[in-house]
Amino acid sequence: MQALSALQSKLATVIDQFRRKYTGFDESYSTYTAQYGEGAVKVYEPFAINDTIDPVIIILGRTTPLTYKDSRRLLLGSLSSVTIEKGGVYIMGRREPPDSKVILWSPKEESEIEQFDSRIRIIPSRVHAGIFGLEDGRVLFSDLGSSSGSILAGETSKPEPFISLYASPRVGVHRVPIENKYSQ
Repeated sequence: MQALSALQSKLATVIDQFRRKYTGFDESYSTYTAQYGEGAVKVYEPFAINDTIDPVIIILGRTTPLTYKDSRRLLLGSLSSVTIEKGGVYIMGRREPPDSKVILWSPKEESEIEQFDSRIRIIPSRVHAGIFGLEDGRVLFSDLGSSSGSILAGETSKPEPFISLYASPRVGVHRVPIENKYSQ
């Protein structure tokens, strides 16, 4: 896996580019780092979402779902979809003030990709998560230190199911054990 420091460096470069290119990103980033500190936005344990069986479900916060289809390198929301390109870095978040839309900032454009219900307590962060399309074909997802966390669920092509939870220590995870119905 690509070194974490290389991804951090790539993220820092893209943040500078996006701040100059997109007013909405600059406002979101500025208000987020003013609240949580300049070092609040960083890569946390990148997770490879390539070589997965379609779809991988990405949940921002607790209730805002996106879908990633590795067969087409496509990130889908209810409002639009974006193809993840090699070498591309994509940042998901929301505008400030919130307008109930998740935005995907990419090298090419700013896209409204999904809606969220602003009545819920835990909404996506202004700078929430990133997707890295690496030159070697891998696609990595990372929560960028969001205040509301992320959940990934899917299955690798091996096949091996996975659930990855990016959350603060105060988030309770309730596990319900289920008996194996087909025990041998």
